[in-house]
Amino acid sequence: MTDILDDLNAIENLDKGQSSLSIDYLADQCQSGWEEAKKISLPMDYSQVKSVLFCGMGGSAYGARIIKSAFSDILKIPVDLVGDYHLPLYVDKEVLIITASYSGGTEETISCAKEAIRIGAKIIGISSGGALCQILKDAGKPFYAFNPKFNPSNQPRLGQGYMLMGQMGILRKLDILQTEDSEVKEVIKFLRSNTVKFSVNTPSDENIAKKKARLYQNRIINIIGGEFLEGAIHAIRNPFHETGKHFANYFVLPELNHHLMEGLSYPAGNKENLLFLFIDSDLYSDKIRKRVELTKEVVDKNDIPTDSIKLSSGTKIGQVFELIQLGSYTTFYLAMLHGINPVLIPWVDYFKKQLSAKG
Repeated sequence: MTDILDDLNAIENLDKGQSSLSIDYLADQCQSGWEEAKKISLPMDYSQVKSVLFCGMGGSAYGARIIKSAFSDILKIPVDLVGDYHLPLYVDKEVLIITASYSGGTEETISCAKEAIRIGAKIIGISSGGALCQILKDAGKPFYAFNPKFNPSNQPRLGQGYMLMGQMGILRKLDILQTEDSEVKEVIKFLRSNTVKFSVNTPSDENIAKKKARLYQNRIINIIGGEFLEGAIHAIRNPFHETGKHFANYFVLPELNHHLMEGLSYPAGNKENLLFLFIDSDLYSDKIRKRVELTKEVVDKNDIPTDSIKLSSGTKIGQVFELIQLGSYTTFYLAMLHGINPVLIPWVDYFKKQLSAKG
């Protein structure tokens, strides 16, 4: 009997929303997002802000989390994220508000955008269109409306090339983020080479993503990492839920070393149910690399299985996208193993419908 992960007909029958094609297009999304965002016309005083505040939810907030953690050592002004309906009290005209909503219809982000306009804050929007785009255009504010042609699934979690590279491109244009074209081109080249390795056409015995999915199939995954990868780890945890319909957690070093290890003994089923996935990198600081090794040792001593992903790109932003790409493919293959359409999010849709009905 043919393994479902190598059965292209079975995959096609399950993947009705073209999730795998969106994942294959990550490099194309990145190229479009980076190049197009830099062409936006922005007011000169936007580059004089004292901090940046991103507003976004779910997959639309990945960019903020990733930029904050991946570039913390080079960003010269504070960067923060609001995942709620309201801006914090400290927001004034020296804060740049970046409102990000893939669909343009996220109610929390729209609420923040309206508040920013009302108080006269500096604001930029990014989406594929929708109400957010119209609200900012009506207010005469700059906006990057991307054409999502490289995300046929139309799922925000699978359109991260647009959202993340778009926001990076905006910050680069404002000279807030020092990322060069050459570095971005190397990332895109690296992603294209990995697409060949991880795509559905590459058989299981040669495909790391398929092997990982099979290993994780019957386990609750706990992703462990830190430093510049914190945002990317968050960004791969969510597709475990939305794409794979698979429960997963993530914990960040060094914080987890101050509490988590004492929670491994119980319930008694931890040994049968959990798996700790360590994200390792030669670009971590020496202290974090030591913590990765020691934390894995503690988990092993508690007889809980572990797995590791050793990232190979030579730059921090390269490793961020490397992890996002591998996580996207792995969670897609988990959906195939679970026998479900990865694009559907019935419980999220149900929740939004019920919330809207309740006013």
